[in-house]
Amino acid sequence: MSRFLYVLLASAMVATLPASDAVVATAAAAGAKGDASFNVVGEVFSWGMTPLWLCSLILVAMVIEKIRTLQPAKVFDPVLTERVATLVGEQKLDEAQKVAEASHTVVGSAWAQGLHEYSLGGVPFEEALTNATVLSFKPLRRNLQGIATIGVICPLFGLLGTIVGMIITFTHISAAGGADKAAISGGIAFALVKTAGGLVVAIPAIVSGRYFQGRLSMFAVQAEAAINRLNYRHNHAKARSRSVLEKV
Repeated sequence: MSRFLYVLLASAMVATLPASDAVVATAAAAGAKGDASFNVVGEVFSWGMTPLWLCSLILVAMVIEKIRTLQPAKVFDPVLTERVATLVGEQKLDEAQKVAEASHTVVGSAWAQGLHEYSLGGVPFEEALTNATVLSFKPLRRNLQGIATIGVICPLFGLLGTIVGMIITFTHISAAGGADKAAISGGIAFALVKTAGGLVVAIPAIVSGRYFQGRLSMFAVQAEAAINRLNYRHNHAKARSRSVLEKV
């Protein structure tokens, strides 16, 4: 992640240099022609927007990865919970492990590992399932930090563009010894386009990051409730077995 930030910062600093020259040249040409118009489309696809374009492409890739990873069918299956709970309540832990192994969900694979650890002994039933589930959820957090980072740094890139645009504007005013409307409008437009670009990328990053974090939290709550249910069934089955043995 740090290397990713260094690359974006370096590209931002390098990209602003030719972009600033282009703004000055455009403003000067517009002033010579008496035209104060500004090519917004050309500025959006200019070198100065390179860091934001890179961030947007990386954001799209991360969002697609999270959409594919955090599908309910791939993480938590309520039908699996019912089947495993029934088998655990009947003390058929080996069959419950096989059912969990046959599942293609993240929670199913975690429960299979947890039941295996419990069968080896030395680990309580609930702790074995909980530890395995927590470990299985760690890969699901991949790219969430990256999405949040993009949501933070893109407004800063926009702010950098704003500062560069203001520098261009006041530098031209100082050099020309007066206020050239074309140069001023060009510098201000440059600043606003960069600011808007940063917000356009940052807002979806923040919204999508919070959405995926919420989905992950929902899956964690569901898994915790299911583990509590399995533990209740397991304890109840053990208590029933002890009572039967005592009567015999």
